[in-house]
Amino acid sequence: MVNARTQTRAGSSYLDLVRWAQEVRRAQNALYRNAGTQNLTWDVLFLIAEAQYAGQNLNVSDICVSVAASKSTTLKLIAQLASNGVVDKRQKENDSRTQLVTLNDAFRKKFEAYLDKVTESFPTG
Repeated sequence: MVNARTQTRAGSSYLDLVRWAQEVRRAQNALYRNAGTQNLTWDVLFLIAEAQYAGQNLNVSDICVSVAASKSTTLKLIAQLASNGVVDKRQKENDSRTQLVTLNDAFRKKFEAYLDKVTESFPTG
């Protein structure tokens, strides 16, 4: 798992950048909450990234509770993200009923490049 303390860009950790981007998303959502799944996809990706960079495990149930969508819609989205190689799902060691979700390494690199590009255009400080 990626450790946010070792992942830095211009003095900010990727965890800080994810949290900043989440604030931007919350502001967007307060202005206009699109009922489409594009917002849900970003909400899910930011939740997964935040947990991963914070060194925490995030399970499918946590995601379902945290987003403003039905459980079935969220489960379908997570399955689609996994089949597209965006996220990895694995069973929790002590509990086979629990599936943990992380960003796939290849997608994580693209996600970090996205954060770098966005924060170049819109500084966090």
